[in-house]
Amino acid sequence: MWSRMNAALGRRCVGALLIAGLPFYAGAQTPAGDPAALAPAKPKHVLTPEEAREKAQRKICKIQICGIFASRAAQGADIDCPIVKTWRESDIEDIISGGKLDWPWGKARCATRLRIKRSDLAAAAAAGITVKLGAHTLACSLDLKSEGESYDVKVGIAPEVTFANGRATAAQINWGAIDAPLLAYGVIWPGAKLDNSLNVLGGQVVKMTNEFMGRKCAALKDETALPSTHQ
Repeated sequence: MWSRMNAALGRRCVGALLIAGLPFYAGAQTPAGDPAALAPAKPKHVLTPEEAREKAQRKICKIQICGIFASRAAQGADIDCPIVKTWRESDIEDIISGGKLDWPWGKARCATRLRIKRSDLAAAAAAGITVKLGAHTLACSLDLKSEGESYDVKVGIAPEVTFANGRATAAQINWGAIDAPLLAYGVIWPGAKLDNSLNVLGGQVVKMTNEFMGRKCAALKDETALPSTHQ
């Protein structure tokens, strides 16, 4: 019984960690139709200088991705973006509140280096393809709510996303090695193991990907100087 309870807790925490740990999706976490999308919008908080720098760097990467997705041009440089996102605890809790996910930590600062082959991204917008992103590392500093300290966590993933007619239709995270303090490891690993077996979080990745490629790319169409891909 304990193992089942621990796996369930791990799944919920891993789902929350996935959202926090993929800065690429920042701003695309609440798919239309979710209960959170129907709630009144909260006032936007003022960004700190650090958060503003992070946002500007992520925007550069988003413009590159959306430009390739819209143009379907396979020739040119691949995507190779260092991206960072600092999540306030309240933001994470707002995002995951409708998804039956748990967030046992406070603020999180997560980073990764996103690498995508340009030819894969162009093909995803056209005929369809399963894009294998290869090995990526999510590195997060997770503040503890009570002790005033933080956990440094590194999680390996090798995501695969299948596209058809420009939309994601399936996804698998493929969790790898986890480097974390014992208490954090004991929460994260059962959920990662369960997701590798049953792909319980694949649907969440599909939703976030389509929201990004649709609404977020549409919002950047003037800066990509290309037609909107929003459908």
